[in-house]
Amino acid sequence: MKKWLHLLLSSFIVFIVLGDIEARASVPFHPDVSDEKRQVQKEKTGHTLYIDGQKQSYTGRPIFQNGIMYVTIPAAVKVLNELADVQANVPYARERSPYDYLKKNNVIEKVKSREVVRIKTLQDLGIQAFWYDNPGTLHLETVDLLKVGNLKIGDSLKEVEQQIDVHWNTGYGQPADYIGYHGGTHTFTYKDRYGREHMGEVPDLQLEITDGILSYMIISDESYETTKGISVGDTLSDVTRMYGSEYMNETIDGKTVYIYHVKDGSLWFIADEDRQLERIGLWAYQLEGYER
Repeated sequence: MKKWLHLLLSSFIVFIVLGDIEARASVPFHPDVSDEKRQVQKEKTGHTLYIDGQKQSYTGRPIFQNGIMYVTIPAAVKVLNELADVQANVPYARERSPYDYLKKNNVIEKVKSREVVRIKTLQDLGIQAFWYDNPGTLHLETVDLLKVGNLKIGDSLKEVEQQIDVHWNTGYGQPADYIGYHGGTHTFTYKDRYGREHMGEVPDLQLEITDGILSYMIISDESYETTKGISVGDTLSDVTRMYGSEYMNETIDGKTVYIYHVKDGSLWFIADEDRQLERIGLWAYQLEGYER
């Protein structure tokens, strides 16, 4: 089992150049803090907007003016519609659209001849907002994308052990401090680089601790669900419906793998030849060139 797990991890890690990943501190966005330098950079290059990890090319860029960050109405409506897909009883549920709710509550403003909404307004409605410098990037999230149940990428070893019982092994020469297993096992088939099929056992949940924090989770049991409601047994069509159309499509060990890059990491949806999910990976890393 360990041999197969290491083969799988090695296949994934081939694409990850850890030395080239630049650490960027993400902070919750505070929309009413003026930053002249940021504003100058903004006027020259414009900010980039991501909604649940998907780059927004047609909604218009975020607008920074007089120390306040805004997004356009198309962007606000899109992220609020996304929130309604994953959260019941949103405040605007009875309205025809989020736009009607925003208009009724007099929170639509005009900046540079465009209808816009303050980030603070979206935060009050349940949207998480995070800002990155260099380059200027705004992330809007409806859910914590790197979380499953009570476990979240970035948790400490102690926090993980407070949530579940884990059998830990040392990394055995891997970059990880510990590799852990939880639950039962499942039979998993894969192909080597010569096209020969192999079979092995994989755990319900596999975890890795690197530098004292939870750096990945791999799910193989349908009882676990992502924060957008995807679980083992769902299809790749279900994945694109919930996560969007911007992803990497790779073939790894004979499996189709959809890789979604999101704030602070990536999600890997691993499917069989019938496009049905067999495993789901949540990682603290992004592939070079796909940083968010």
